[in-house]
Amino acid sequence: MQTTRVLAVILALSFLPTLSHAGFFDEIKNDLTGPAVEGSPKYTALYFSAHWCPPCRMFTPKLVEWYKEFKAKHPDFELVFVSGDRDQAAMEEYIKEAGMPWPVVKFDRAQAETFGKFSSSGIPYLVLIDNEGNAVTAQPGNEWQPPTEVLGKIEQLVP
Repeated sequence: MQTTRVLAVILALSFLPTLSHAGFFDEIKNDLTGPAVEGSPKYTALYFSAHWCPPCRMFTPKLVEWYKEFKAKHPDFELVFVSGDRDQAAMEEYIKEAGMPWPVVKFDRAQAETFGKFSSSGIPYLVLIDNEGNAVTAQPGNEWQPPTEVLGKIEQLVP
């Protein structure tokens, strides 16, 4: 009788729907604004930058061009802008001037722990996050690295 009950429980559990784990992008979706993203990308690059930063303003146009070409071939990838601007107006001006075609973290959420734990001491800073929320291109301690180097790593890591 006991064995029958155990088998019945095991059988019942095997028919339960599999619980799906929300990926990193799904976890941050409510913090984003800008272009809608279809599906749930498995890789998310966070781009920390600001309008007041001359190196950022030099790199961002290159990133826009790279993104347009890369994204077209890699649907499991998305880039998200995390602003270091002093106010929302400056952030919005930067997005418009640079023609950023990707989602943006809402200004009031940019300093949240969710994003802060991936930031570095310098900008422009780019880091690739996998579906489980791991910073796969980060140096120990999120030490700053040139974003052009990170683009090369992304090209190697994202299928």
